[in-house]
Amino acid sequence: MRQWFIWLMTAATILFIPLSVSAQRDNENEMNMSNELEITVGTYNIQAGMNNDGKYDLDSTAETIRKSGADIIGLNEVDVHWGSRSEFDNVVKILANKLGMEYFFAPIYNLDPSNPEDPNRQYGVAILSKYPIVHAENHYMTRLSTQDPDPSPQLMPGFLQAQIHINGADVWFYVTHLDYRKDPYIREMQVEEMLGIISEHDHNILVGDMNAEPDAPELAPLFQTFQDAWASIHDSPGYTFPADDPVKRIDNVLLSPDIEIQSSQVIESLASDHFPVVANLILTPEEHPFNASGMKKLVDYLLDNGEFTNNESALALKIHLTSVSYYEQKAQANKVVKHMIGFKRLLEHQQAEKVISDDAYEILKTDADYLLNKWQ
Repeated sequence: MRQWFIWLMTAATILFIPLSVSAQRDNENEMNMSNELEITVGTYNIQAGMNNDGKYDLDSTAETIRKSGADIIGLNEVDVHWGSRSEFDNVVKILANKLGMEYFFAPIYNLDPSNPEDPNRQYGVAILSKYPIVHAENHYMTRLSTQDPDPSPQLMPGFLQAQIHINGADVWFYVTHLDYRKDPYIREMQVEEMLGIISEHDHNILVGDMNAEPDAPELAPLFQTFQDAWASIHDSPGYTFPADDPVKRIDNVLLSPDIEIQSSQVIESLASDHFPVVANLILTPEEHPFNASGMKKLVDYLLDNGEFTNNESALALKIHLTSVSYYEQKAQANKVVKHMIGFKRLLEHQQAEKVISDDAYEILKTDADYLLNKWQ
């Protein structure tokens, strides 16, 4: 299916193919909206789908992610038609299909193919999610191009930002892969640039291969700003690299202070040369607010994924939500409630007329009930 709502901050090609929105329904906790929501997030450098012995083995990669229990996971070293090492596959699309997850790919490199009829050769970072990715971008940051024999610092893409909607809560998920060189000066610039981008939102989750350990001076601004999901729970080193004899912790899950960490784990696996790291988190919808503007994005998302039989039905819902958003900004609770009740009636009518799928109806009804509960 097509993904409609991606604002591109880069000229690089972005690939995104969502799976059915019913994936969200399979992973929503059965609970009242005022209760806590538990999710598992993670990071994994997949080494282009090659295992620790250098053999291309996406089945092992997928099985490791499945066993990790991650609902949302950032991936590093992702090939998309890149080369023979990954059989010119679209690695992230294959993993998404194997795991029943949505994905967004943010290339760092976007090269012409060897044969003009083939797709571009791309390499970068990605996200897999069991929840809707309602907004995603590929940001630029400073890099030294490995394609240049005499590289100089330049702005290049490959810093992924995704807005994830989770049953009445929104989080912003970022995936990074910092410079690998011993000299830290590029990582210093990258950290500053990432913090500038992340500061535009609240409720942030930053994951990735930092190519430096947590006590590295250039990473200090990150660890002063965010919670370290591993160190917040454990006293042990939590090494993640190399997988056959780990001696470094360079793969991290970092979180805004408002997100509660329940537990964290390093998953021992030889499906890559890195171990994945996952963290079990608790979100509270009231503390990770969702509003009518976000619901409009969801309506567009659902429309683009074929969950409405016509554009007019989605437009009618968005008109109601525009009014709701206006009165939210004015803090006029009675008007918000009035228009949300009208929205729910219209939604019920559309379900009865079968112009909206059952999945989309349930998703929007859940969020409508949440907003009503919030403003009543």
